[in-house]
Amino acid sequence: MNSTAKGLLSVLTLSLALGAGCDKDKGSNNPDDGSNLLGVGGGDDSLDGGMFGEDSEFELDEEAQWEPEPRPKLAKRQKAVEKCKTTGKGKNKTKECKLQDPKPELSAAYGVYALMEDMRWGMTPSQVYTVLAKDIETEYAKRQEAAKDATEQDVNTRWRQDQLASLKADHTNFTKASRHRWGVSLIQFEYEDDNGEEMLFVRTGNGLRKFYFFKDDELWKILYAYSTDVWPGKTYDDIVKEKFMEWFGPSPELKMKEDPETGAMLVRYNEWKSQDNDIVRSFDLTQVHGAIGLAVVDGNAEKSIGERLPTGRKEGDLSDAVDDVVGGTDVCYNDDGDIVECSEKEAMGLE
Repeated sequence: MNSTAKGLLSVLTLSLALGAGCDKDKGSNNPDDGSNLLGVGGGDDSLDGGMFGEDSEFELDEEAQWEPEPRPKLAKRQKAVEKCKTTGKGKNKTKECKLQDPKPELSAAYGVYALMEDMRWGMTPSQVYTVLAKDIETEYAKRQEAAKDATEQDVNTRWRQDQLASLKADHTNFTKASRHRWGVSLIQFEYEDDNGEEMLFVRTGNGLRKFYFFKDDELWKILYAYSTDVWPGKTYDDIVKEKFMEWFGPSPELKMKEDPETGAMLVRYNEWKSQDNDIVRSFDLTQVHGAIGLAVVDGNAEKSIGERLPTGRKEGDLSDAVDDVVGGTDVCYNDDGDIVECSEKEAMGLE
């Protein structure tokens, strides 16, 4: 059984739970099952003149078929072990206990496999488009099957056309000539102009923003931006502990970057590494962008491209693009080790 989280689009806010569904107590024992959390809809481009510039071109082979190569079967995931450490003496003695992952790289692989179920590093923009468009077609078929009359069928047909057009439009060539406006947005440090880089951007109806980054026509990084609104009252540290450690394992490495000249702290983040050399990083972007960032990276590609970390702010004010790159959803993590997308109410703790 393969669970694919269908995108939620601007015409209608809808949370889908496929395959394993939203029930935390249900799911498959197959470690490859889970949700890739791929939103299928681009929504409308609300910025005057378009986000992507008049020179943005996206040549698509829409007839191309994409079938992901099967992933190797993962070993059984290991349960975390609680380890305690006592410090101090007498009345000042304190005991601190933490969960330790016996095989952290295996746990991280489980999370990456679930998030990227239908995606593989090295995919071209056309192939990623094909996967996302297939999700739209699947959702369209479901809507047509449930339609009660010709009017609803017409609405569904327009919905399909709008979403496919929007998906194709939400593409950026990172060149100065494209006149894109991502330079003062949440992803301002994720790309380099005039370096053979481009991006596909999708929105889900419940607000999650996903950015697919390509270098020389090959997918190498995906960034998820979650709004803090989906977890009211929760801090970034709460989300790391309650969500990300559940998905990728309880033993991430806490890392930081400092300014080499001043020694000032630029960014702190958590990092998980999988047995396949995939890298997962989480960032607290709540102060500037009102979002929590989760990046999944091809570690092999990063060796040549270099790290792309949100290490500060560029000159200038934040553009309206910020409003289009924050938002959130949640996933349920069931007892079988699968990540499944939950309903919006569950995500907000209302169910």
